[in-house]
Amino acid sequence: MLRPWMLLAGLALAAGTAHADAPTRLSGVLQWRGLPPIAWTIETAEGPVLSTRVNGRARVSADGLSGEASVVVDAATGEVTWRDGTLRLDLGRWLPRLLDAARLAPLPAGVIVGGELTASTAGSWSARGLEGRADLAVSATLQRATPPLRVEGLTLTVTLPNLRDPADSPLQRASFSTTRVGDITATNADIRFRIRGFREAQIEGAQVGLLGGQVSVEPFALRVAPAGLEPLATTVRLDQIALGAVIGLLPESVSAATGSVSGAVGVQWSREQSLTIGSGSLTLSRGESSQMRLAPQPGFLTSQLPRRLTLLPAWLGPISGWFSPPNPAYAAVEAIELGRAPLVIESLEVMTHPEADTAGRTARLQVRARPANPGAVGEVSFEINLFGPLNQVLKLGLDERVRLPGTERP
Repeated sequence: MLRPWMLLAGLALAAGTAHADAPTRLSGVLQWRGLPPIAWTIETAEGPVLSTRVNGRARVSADGLSGEASVVVDAATGEVTWRDGTLRLDLGRWLPRLLDAARLAPLPAGVIVGGELTASTAGSWSARGLEGRADLAVSATLQRATPPLRVEGLTLTVTLPNLRDPADSPLQRASFSTTRVGDITATNADIRFRIRGFREAQIEGAQVGLLGGQVSVEPFALRVAPAGLEPLATTVRLDQIALGAVIGLLPESVSAATGSVSGAVGVQWSREQSLTIGSGSLTLSRGESSQMRLAPQPGFLTSQLPRRLTLLPAWLGPISGWFSPPNPAYAAVEAIELGRAPLVIESLEVMTHPEADTAGRTARLQVRARPANPGAVGEVSFEINLFGPLNQVLKLGLDERVRLPGTERP
């Protein structure tokens, strides 16, 4: 089997024997697994007659790709070493092709990637295998029209001090400035991860600005199989998320709210089930004053409240009606359920149940509050229940199936 390092060694020997004491230029075209042709050249320096060791400068180029490095080829040992290596890659042109050549799942349909990958590297290639280091940097954008997705300011830096073993690497970082998924915008993300292998990474933690507060993700494993990402699960912690933004994800029940909530929610993802929300709980952030106003829902509260007070038993006939004055609380409660009167929230909790509780609820909002303007009503308590899969019931502004890059094949 002819290996690339053997070919380069043979070329070096030919260069050394054919042109004594003169520089030599070798060139050719490299093709691999359907990738576009990559032109390469090696320009050697002057050397002694019949030398088996050649110094030179290697270059590669193609549409959207360029790279070069100083190389030393030793035909006697079959070793190729390089230093000061640089590479520039247009991600829009090359990422889909590289995924296909590596036999990995392609980008989801409709996803467009733009940006650039740059790398610096040094090392050697011989019968012993690959040795050396590489530093990579990615600056990119990602977008899709349907379902709407846009990632801006995506950056990724990777340091590989040992090319033979990618797991022998320090903590790596990725970030993005803005991501819009449907109607939700995330900002200033910071993601920390470790490479565990060619197809596995450990996400050590991540923070992102979301819905007016901060969201952090607990560590989890990210594994890529030939068909795409393997199922993953983690816990998402939310700190001072705007209550109005959270309420806005629910079907029309609350028209406005102030204050913030904090808590934690489990999240799972798989190719079969897409994004699913696990068990979780959110409560009012401490030390904050919060208010809400209900969306108009006639009968939501007054259905449990009589319009008139019954002071005498019904068997007294008309006399009983004479002593049935209007309920002074009815008008105040009606103003609350129609969204005309704001409420000061005393306590609030949002709970999620991925498998549904005994009543069939997958999420519920429990509220205890008092009217902002004191009157006949001292306190009201109510509960809003959701039924059905949360990734379909919540108003996330997403397609019912959330796809991540590299998770589906045509």
